[in-house]
Amino acid sequence: MNLLTSYEKFSQSNPADGALSAFRKAGYDYALNKGLPTRKDEDWHYTSVKTLNEGTFLPSAVNPVEPSHETLVEIKKNLNPEFANIVFFNGVLNKTLSADLPAGVSLKELSQYPAQFDDTFDALNGAYMAKPFLVTVAKETSVEKPVNFVFFTSAEGGPSLMVNPRLSLDVGARSSVRVLESHYGKAGTTYFANSVSDVHVGESAKLVYVRVQAESESAVNIGRTRLVVEKDANVESLAFATGARLSRHSLDVILNGPGSNTEILGVYAVRGNQHVDNTSLINHKVGECNTNQLYKGILDGESRAVFCGTVRIEKGAQKANSAQLNNNLLLSGKAEADSKPCLQIYADDVKAAHGSTVGQLNREELFYLQSRAIPKEKAIPMLSYGYLSEVIYKISDENIQKWLSRHLDEAFSSLALNR
Repeated sequence: MNLLTSYEKFSQSNPADGALSAFRKAGYDYALNKGLPTRKDEDWHYTSVKTLNEGTFLPSAVNPVEPSHETLVEIKKNLNPEFANIVFFNGVLNKTLSADLPAGVSLKELSQYPAQFDDTFDALNGAYMAKPFLVTVAKETSVEKPVNFVFFTSAEGGPSLMVNPRLSLDVGARSSVRVLESHYGKAGTTYFANSVSDVHVGESAKLVYVRVQAESESAVNIGRTRLVVEKDANVESLAFATGARLSRHSLDVILNGPGSNTEILGVYAVRGNQHVDNTSLINHKVGECNTNQLYKGILDGESRAVFCGTVRIEKGAQKANSAQLNNNLLLSGKAEADSKPCLQIYADDVKAAHGSTVGQLNREELFYLQSRAIPKEKAIPMLSYGYLSEVIYKISDENIQKWLSRHLDEAFSSLALNR
């Protein structure tokens, strides 16, 4: 597999020992034996990653560089002064660009690693892991500012870079925090970003977790988020995607304690030949907990969107409540949306529902706006924007709402909405 050809060079330039060395080797062996998924694999039936075998991607850690002045200007455009921004450039923490962490939040190098891998990309992340971090929110702490982990990639370190950030977040019991995981890249550059995030939400804690994917449109972004929710915890999760030529986000949610509530949201707006894939697995291990899942997207040009969502309610998880919905709006006759919602229920006293829709703009609504002297070229963006912004405003934090709306405005400026 081409993605493993740089492993020896990486290991020599970034030596490790102990648990990290063993974890890297385990990741390499897993990826070598398993190989990249193909469309014959059920989980990847609608998404092909063969483009990753068509070139050689060099790990950024082999040739670390500092960002140029031009790149610094671009990075700063993606930093919100209302947030505590922690910046990683080509996978490396940049202390100069990063703000101080809020009180009660600590950042240190990760020293314990998972016992197994979920798939080849999880294993690749482990094989090329240079310096993973653990973020801890102390118990009974209310963090004042949203904390924004910004991962910016630029090909200044060489063509076809590969970055493999890994972040673990532990939210202490009865704490409250808002966290963003943001992925950006220098426009026009080709690279492969392969991230893994592990999030643990303690008992009675509150977490808002937003993943922003606004990569270069020449990039490939593969990401996995594992979210473990304990008793009486409340979580709002949103996956926002407008960038990358090919992107896939895998979200695994494990509900460990009764009384937990999880709102799982997704927004995507793609055009041209972009391909976006959202795959989720919601596992109700216990009963008396609620999940509500809503993903909405707009597709233009010849773009394609995939949603594969599985809700599993385990045996004995009585009085679990789960709803799942995926809606797609096609602005072009050549765009395509594939949706595969799935329920696996092994308990008998539950509420569970799922559904999906694929459609075009409502002609009556469009006519209504035009009858009010709003021209078609303005009416279409208004209706389309309202369609997606509904999801953004389900996030309870106003500053995050405004920040995501700005990203959505930028994405809409690229869509050919003036038909």
